[in-house]
Amino acid sequence: METVEMLIINAEILSMNKDESTYNWMSVKDGKVLDLGVNDSYKGKYENITEVLDLGGKTLVPGFYDTHVHLVQTGLNYEGVDLRYADSISSILDLISKASEEIPKGDLIRGYHLDVTNIKEKRFPTRKELDKVAPAHPVWINSFEFHTSSVNTLALSMTNLPYSLDGIARDERNLPLGYFTGKASAFIRNKMLNYLTDDMRMKGVKKAINQALKKGVTSINTMEGGYTFHEKDANFIMKNRDLFPIDIKLFYQTFDLNKIKEYDLNCIGGDIFLDGAFSSRTAAVSTGYKDTKETNQGSLYFKQSELNYFVKEAHKNRLQISLHAIGDIAIEQALKSYEHAQSSFYIEDTRHRIEHFELATDDQIQRAADLGLVIVVQPVFEKKWGNPGGMYETRLGKDIALKTNNFRKLVDLGIVLSGSSDSDITEINPLEGIHSAVNHPKPTYSLTPMEALKMYTINSAYANFEENLKGSLEKNKYADFVVLCDNPIKIEKDKIENIKVCATVKQGNIIYMDKNFKLRGEGVEE
Repeated sequence: METVEMLIINAEILSMNKDESTYNWMSVKDGKVLDLGVNDSYKGKYENITEVLDLGGKTLVPGFYDTHVHLVQTGLNYEGVDLRYADSISSILDLISKASEEIPKGDLIRGYHLDVTNIKEKRFPTRKELDKVAPAHPVWINSFEFHTSSVNTLALSMTNLPYSLDGIARDERNLPLGYFTGKASAFIRNKMLNYLTDDMRMKGVKKAINQALKKGVTSINTMEGGYTFHEKDANFIMKNRDLFPIDIKLFYQTFDLNKIKEYDLNCIGGDIFLDGAFSSRTAAVSTGYKDTKETNQGSLYFKQSELNYFVKEAHKNRLQISLHAIGDIAIEQALKSYEHAQSSFYIEDTRHRIEHFELATDDQIQRAADLGLVIVVQPVFEKKWGNPGGMYETRLGKDIALKTNNFRKLVDLGIVLSGSSDSDITEINPLEGIHSAVNHPKPTYSLTPMEALKMYTINSAYANFEENLKGSLEKNKYADFVVLCDNPIKIEKDKIENIKVCATVKQGNIIYMDKNFKLRGEGVEE
């Protein structure tokens, strides 16, 4: 008989193994799963048990992944001016004015999570409007999806922005109005992020991770660095990732293969933007945007030849590549680059990724399946913007909006879907993601609860080449798991998002426990 550190009993364990087996008990030793079984077959198996956890019938699932997070940005936004509930230019200016009274003169005021579709005037504040309410502070406001920036004159002067860049809105005198999209916004973001310290990053990231623990997350892929973000963010993660209680994997948004080798990473990219987003009308869409008089198909940020070269070189170096593509034009560009790389230098099982993949054609979905790509999706986007009359319909028109995020077709063609939040565009909250995939506003695109749960567990482990370590509860895998108050497979599907996380456990260590849940048992017959 063996000694074990932890024995979980009276549980409904969803193992997420290939047979979708369920168990009632699980033993843990040296941070890994030692054994699983049903009923009371654990009795008499172990000589000494350090800790017994009686779940009283609660559900236990593998620790959740979130495979697309901007962790540093999420953390930094805990310290900014939250604009997600602003509904007019005056309400934005009121919040900035209030911040200017509290923040020392000369210090940066950062506004974040602005959704212009919620603003009565359907625009961002101008440079002059921001000057009036905060003349002694640089002010930088960023849209919720990072693709639009709004600044006052003082902040603009700090950036040394080249006025030849695409994405500069101008007034009748050809001067900058103060809001920027595309490459101009990316330039401003990078300059503004340079003023933030690593102490600020650490303070914010700790808060973000604490929130992730409360949602059952034990593994995160964070997209850091690059033109739209900042190299300091990537460097911060590499320097500090081992200090955090959960697994943090960096997807470095760089084209510099030497940096990847220096950090000994096996992946590259993340949000390497091939296009933008629907909300800012910068996602590259062949049918164009329907809510503007001008002809606008969005933006592509690279030539096909440029992307082909980068992808081929990274592919030849056997790096897993991840690219951001939302509109069908950008998706086509991504697929062509992967096809070019494989035809030039074939490698089995690359698991290259496309992040978002929101408006793919049937042909593009089939080609993604043929390439064996992993598609990293954000189901909550549909919950927020995919309903009738929502932002997708406003921007794209009703007929095209009906084609976004067809999870059902992707899964039916055998594509591995990995679930994520794109935090802090949406909150790190896998259960909300599972709920959104099951309750898709276009019902025929919905997944089953089991399929949706796989996206945040075993599929995401596969997306990281970690399926032999994590993602399911099996012998010799890490004892990463979440205790839930209800079973997401059995509960009414419209209540999945209301399931509470009772506890989060990483390699056998309890790293979060809800204050109202008594997890520890009283002992067990040995």
